[in-house]
Amino acid sequence: MKSNTFNYSLLAVGVAAVMGVSTGANAATPAAAVTAGAAPINNVATASYSIAGVSQPSVTSNTVTVNVSETANFALTSTVDDGSIGDDTAINQTATPGGTTTFTHNLTNTGNVTDTYTINTTGNDSSLVTATPDYRLGTAPVTFTIVQADGTPLTSAQVTALGTQAQTGTLTNGGTIRLQPGTRANLSYEAATPDDSIGNDKGVGTLTATSTFFTANNAPGATLVNENQTIVRLPTFKITKTATSTVDLTVDNPQIAYSIVVTNATTDYSAAATDFVIRDVLPAGLSLPNGTASDVTVTGAGTATISTIGGRQAIDVAVANLAVGASRTITFTVNVDKNQFTAANSSVTNNAEVYDKFVGPVSPLPATPVLGTDYDIFDSTDGTVGVTRIPDEAGEGNGAGIDTPGVTNFTRRAVAVSNPTTREVPPASGTASQATHSTLITNSGQDGEGTNTNPLTFTIADGGNNGAVRPATGPVSATYTPPGNGAPVTITLQPTVAGGNTYTLNSTTLPTAQFPNGIAPGGTLAINYNVSSGNVAAPETVADAAAVGSTETSVVTLTPAGINAPAATTVTDTTNVRGLTLVKSQALDATCSGTVAASTFIQDVVEAKPDQCVIYRIQATNTSSAALGFNLNALTISDLLSNFSTGADLVAGSPATSATASSTAGIASTTSTAVLGTNYTLVPQGVGTLTFKIKIKNAR
Repeated sequence: MKSNTFNYSLLAVGVAAVMGVSTGANAATPAAAVTAGAAPINNVATASYSIAGVSQPSVTSNTVTVNVSETANFALTSTVDDGSIGDDTAINQTATPGGTTTFTHNLTNTGNVTDTYTINTTGNDSSLVTATPDYRLGTAPVTFTIVQADGTPLTSAQVTALGTQAQTGTLTNGGTIRLQPGTRANLSYEAATPDDSIGNDKGVGTLTATSTFFTANNAPGATLVNENQTIVRLPTFKITKTATSTVDLTVDNPQIAYSIVVTNATTDYSAAATDFVIRDVLPAGLSLPNGTASDVTVTGAGTATISTIGGRQAIDVAVANLAVGASRTITFTVNVDKNQFTAANSSVTNNAEVYDKFVGPVSPLPATPVLGTDYDIFDSTDGTVGVTRIPDEAGEGNGAGIDTPGVTNFTRRAVAVSNPTTREVPPASGTASQATHSTLITNSGQDGEGTNTNPLTFTIADGGNNGAVRPATGPVSATYTPPGNGAPVTITLQPTVAGGNTYTLNSTTLPTAQFPNGIAPGGTLAINYNVSSGNVAAPETVADAAAVGSTETSVVTLTPAGINAPAATTVTDTTNVRGLTLVKSQALDATCSGTVAASTFIQDVVEAKPDQCVIYRIQATNTSSAALGFNLNALTISDLLSNFSTGADLVAGSPATSATASSTAGIASTTSTAVLGTNYTLVPQGVGTLTFKIKIKNAR
């Protein structure tokens, strides 16, 4: 519940003790009764007589005197049930703006003389009351009924004794009433509360009775004062509305789940709320799935109705009663029209409202309610509107009536990395033979990506499985393909940290000419990065190179930032080490005829005899794949003569080379130290072969 423009102050509640007003929980009475001597009654009797028809002189008796003592006293008592019946105050009586509060008092003649009293109501504008109210109760007519002091009706004699004094009636302010001893007047008047008052406003006024007898005798305490106090009590609505915080507009049927909790918050001035209406006018673009009350769940008593206001669906829930401290919960789900939220980083705020009247029901609530006619209290989760009639501090900070709207941010962003690749690299790639992976960033959402508003960061991390294979650090190339298969554009991206593997895409790193709005919806950006092998460009030892047949992974992570950022995504690329394998096999040529079947070549032990021949076959294979591989160039196969010269002789003219299709066979030759096959070129999966024959020595 929001604050409003009405001012208020606190009232120091107390009992006036001025000019004879009682300071205890007693009726207001004078400090002492007043006794005045009336004129004495002197009575003399006379007699007249005659004797025999002759008048005689009148006879006068002695004088007897009666002295009359008149005692006046009276009491003015509040009869309002405020927890302390019978005193001279009525405190914290409930009031509503524009309404009236009834105060009742008894004025009793406790003396023995008929007295006349002047009755006044005041708006706290006399020196008799020291409290500072928020408003004055003001003057008002006072109705009266005269009864006996114990409350029973007057006797016939008392009624007759009234004379011209009416038994019941209404006194204008300053009017008088005459009471016989032992009778009382039941007094009642309506104290008005201003229309513009707010919750917790206090009002103070008085009802006074002034004794004519006391005044005539200049006695103190001629005027008794009863103090009347009001407090404006109103419902203090607290509206808590929650909504699905983030909704992805790229899904087929985006929805928002709402909950509205309306609480009549507990304060010193709260009152039960009756016959009010909770309203939710759905923002444009939101609608109930069925458009009926069945879409709405009300926890607790309450009836939902659905209508259309300004082309938007409206939910009204009429609530008959909500006690102080109680709540009412309303839940429902709405469909989202994606076409209504096309702006980047859009959101929707849904406000709930409460309409209440001081008196009478609100329902049915018209489409355009009128203040003072259809409602008196209007609370909304929209902090710019509202006529809540509660103190300012109740609607601020953590005030009892603080309201919260339902806000949903729409995620139109959908950007992710994809396209894991497998590449091959030689044992020592240097810079020329590095493997190039191409990870694809695809914007399948509705907002531009790689802008200052929606920046992207991607990292390329080593999988850590193979120490001799790792992603190359430094700049990477990126190829952008605009939506609709536009002309590709290739740029170079520098790492965020020099020599690192972290890269940021924003309006600064992506050139404006090619990327006026970042990666446009439907566009793709291929990140081309290299993986190297070997610890140096030209390994000095076998330990410096990666092992043929080994493998390594690299992980590319894309992390979107900015408003409503999608989750990070990753791609794992694989780099396999491929190169040359060399297999040596042999076959027995027992007759040294020079030809043997290929199937006879084995890698196991061959049993040979002197003067028999053995044919060696050395096969070099390019293990890279046909799709991903590379050629092996300038290949030389060498077999040292010292490997066999102790036990066998090279058969002259036997060295020969061959190669599989598309590869180039080397040139066979013999030096003083080795049998050679030189200058092979092997395509991926190509095999180059060197064969030669040796003859086992006899009598060695």
